[in-house]
Amino acid sequence: MVAMTLADILEKLDHISDVWRADTSGEQRTDLSELDDLLGQLDEMEPETPAATERIDELRGRIEILMDEIEISLDIEPPPIFTPEDLDTEPP
Repeated sequence: MVAMTLADILEKLDHISDVWRADTSGEQRTDLSELDDLLGQLDEMEPETPAATERIDELRGRIEILMDEIEISLDIEPPPIFTPEDLDTEPP
């Protein structure tokens, strides 16, 4: 995987955001794959400033929301969101 800049990720995200509704279901699945790759790129970044950390978090949130929208459009159930509290249950 070739490293991307935040600007590259934003450009790709904006492009997918603009076109995914007009895509075929196969193209939407490709969009999901590309969005997943963008999340991987963000995970590999090492921000040098608090502003960069904030920008990465913002982009991650936008990508995750878009992925959920596409998955719902494709009738794919978005994965459940687990929190640490879900794992800290005591038996009755």
